[in-house]
Amino acid sequence: MNNKSTILIIIGVTGDLSKRKLLPAIGQIASTGMIPEQFKIVGITRQSGVKVADLLEFTDNKDYILFNTELFEMDLESSIDYDKLKIHLGEIENDFGSSTEYLFYLSVPPNVSKSIIELIGKSGLGEMKGTKLLLEKPFGTDLVSATELVDHIDKYFRPEQVYRIDHFLAKETAQNIIVFRNGNSLFKRTWNKDFIDKIEVTVSEKLGIEGRVSFYEQTGALREMIQSHLLQLLALTLMDMPDEDHLDQVPLLRYKALKHLKVKEGESHTSNTKRGQYSGYREEVSNPSSMIETFASVDLESSDPKWEGVHINLTTGKALKDKYTEIKIFYKKGHDHESNELLLRLQPDEGISFSVWAKRPGYEHQVSKHVLNFSFKDHYIALPEAYEQVLFNAMNGDHSLFTTSEEVIETWRILDGLQKKWATSTYDLIIYKKGSIISEIIN
Repeated sequence: MNNKSTILIIIGVTGDLSKRKLLPAIGQIASTGMIPEQFKIVGITRQSGVKVADLLEFTDNKDYILFNTELFEMDLESSIDYDKLKIHLGEIENDFGSSTEYLFYLSVPPNVSKSIIELIGKSGLGEMKGTKLLLEKPFGTDLVSATELVDHIDKYFRPEQVYRIDHFLAKETAQNIIVFRNGNSLFKRTWNKDFIDKIEVTVSEKLGIEGRVSFYEQTGALREMIQSHLLQLLALTLMDMPDEDHLDQVPLLRYKALKHLKVKEGESHTSNTKRGQYSGYREEVSNPSSMIETFASVDLESSDPKWEGVHINLTTGKALKDKYTEIKIFYKKGHDHESNELLLRLQPDEGISFSVWAKRPGYEHQVSKHVLNFSFKDHYIALPEAYEQVLFNAMNGDHSLFTTSEEVIETWRILDGLQKKWATSTYDLIIYKKGSIISEIIN
């Protein structure tokens, strides 16, 4: 644990993310004693008359947050106000009496992040050794914009200062993929094309867009989920293992795995990619000609010799029958009763299960499939929320759960051709009923 004096500057502290996730996460970390002794939250807001107590509806450890948080009102477009902020942070550091790390968490819409990053940098705060920048997704909207954004950030911050957040990577099951693969000889020795036939990464959501009209009409399922979360989980599944106790190698290993990936080429335009839109979406967004996909399924292939020939699929959709996030590994089989499956479930019930075949009791030789199941909740009282892990790792300088600029560029590179194809075609959009299951849409 890093016990260095720390100031967490939340830009957009009155927003939903801050109130529902960030402040409760800090409160929980503090309740475990795993937070620096000298710690302060400076919440940046444009609003006058806001009190810290107004932001704690979802926070359990209210006393800690109230005592250690102050609000700083400023205009996010004013360079003068950033100079004032710099002075104020310096005053807090002087009170601490020791050098202090500044964590800037941009809890704001992506379209305003660029100017904020520039103004933080021009204020001189970006040049300080102890300054870190925490950024929420999305990182760009395509390959060109992502590259431009990376170049823009590089003007003001060094790569080691930047923490790009993917809260899926902070799930306990995602973190355990490395331990599970490397710490169990059965899976360590069979984690390759010789034994594995297919890999599926799936995010199924029951909710629709829930009022996020402007955001979703500019985004869609491919950008919102597959480019970011699903490709990162896949990279974690395909990557080589880091040296023992060297988790700092993980981002580079994920990047190398992504370098080998491309959308699988098929005989027709739709054989390896599917996109859909739930019935009623166009009325919901008041756009009768909208082609934005709320469902996307993409087949990929890897040129890595360890994974050549393995079927890879990423699928996500909204307004489906069930809510779950999972990675499923299908092992090769000669007969049906050899069809072992490994399931890594990230939500709603984090855990790992493995299907095996066994003989049924009785005189006749009949076999049945059974599941060996491990659920975290059966063995641990509480699991850290993803944002607790994100903030804790950032405070401690651990980049293993954060995506690098190289990874971001690679994920956009993988999907660049498909993005362009979907932007110029209209014939392949599947309209599906709310409450559908994935197989009904794909088949």
